[in-house]
Amino acid sequence: MYRKILYLLKSLVLLIINKFRKLNYHVIIFSSSNNTDYDYNSKYLFEYILKNHRDYKCKYVINDDKKRKKLRNKIGDFFIETKSFKGILEVLNAGCWVTSAGLPVYFLGADRRRVVLNLWHGVPLKKIALLQKNISKFTKIYFNQIFSKKYTAIITTSRIFIPIMAKSFGVEEKKIKILGQPRNDLLWIKNDRENILKSMYKYLPYYKKVILYAPTFRDDKGVTLFPFKDFNINKLNDFLEEQKIVIFIRSHKSSYIKNTLSKSKRIKFMNNDKIKDIMEILNIFDLLITDYSGIYIDYLLIQRPIIFLPYDLEEYISKRGLNFCYNEFSPGPKPKTQDELLKEIYKLSLNINYYKKEREEVNKKFNEVKKSNCERNFKYINSELKKKRII
Repeated sequence: MYRKILYLLKSLVLLIINKFRKLNYHVIIFSSSNNTDYDYNSKYLFEYILKNHRDYKCKYVINDDKKRKKLRNKIGDFFIETKSFKGILEVLNAGCWVTSAGLPVYFLGADRRRVVLNLWHGVPLKKIALLQKNISKFTKIYFNQIFSKKYTAIITTSRIFIPIMAKSFGVEEKKIKILGQPRNDLLWIKNDRENILKSMYKYLPYYKKVILYAPTFRDDKGVTLFPFKDFNINKLNDFLEEQKIVIFIRSHKSSYIKNTLSKSKRIKFMNNDKIKDIMEILNIFDLLITDYSGIYIDYLLIQRPIIFLPYDLEEYISKRGLNFCYNEFSPGPKPKTQDELLKEIYKLSLNINYYKKEREEVNKKFNEVKKSNCERNFKYINSELKKKRII
């Protein structure tokens, strides 16, 4: 609370400076989580514009000195900071800001001269931002002044999300644009599965199928992997060996079961030490296992089978909340025992039509736009900046 109040006082100075700055509508500033990470939708739209539309000057805010230096060495001199007065002025000079989380510079009030596009970093299956439970009045006021008033537009993937995104970010529905997530363009890039997995693991057994098990992050506790009373590592191993399957688990909490699973040659962990953004290789997997993670909405685009393990659904809804009826919008089997899980994996592997109709129906509702999302987002930015240059 103290930090937020202090920042608001500091932002008054920035507000005054901002009002007297002449904006350059050929400069686009990108930012993402905490202005320290090079990730989410911002990363992919930044790289796309950098490569395909060099008439715009693009800069990306990274306030971590080591990360910024590393990125400059790898990609080029396109990374800046907003810790110094000079860095702040450079950002305030830009006619466009693009973000996936937060803003490159925080200050009170709005500035309609600037185009501010929020790409966010997923679709709102679960409640986000202002719709999250137990949000204080002060936080709502802070969010509205620092973020909501500045947005020109917020992107989404389908009209079903428009009212939800508008309420989540405290903006009018007309500001929600169906432009698609830039990161989803990665799904259509051909990946060499064998080479990718070889680069991550020294040894993998022969496999015919690979499965990604990606449960959602829990705020207050770790996820329970394979949440079954009849869990039996030997039976699981025998099944995977027989079917020539390898399961890759993306879960960040360590536990006894994680130590047990690590001993299996057909169960591997694929966390940030292996790959930071799983979207880059999501299309190499034959099947997805998840619970409430929005990753399955992205995965629906490539129309491959999904298994859901919502073992703590009621608790999750009471603490975090969901924007949709879970059972209606989760198109796949929901096994309650390990035996059921193995049967469902077997059925989904053999029958391409099993749950296909359900997946197609949910995909139509959640993903109205599929390909060329980077170009669609760029065209919107370009159109808005042209309007600003004419005024």
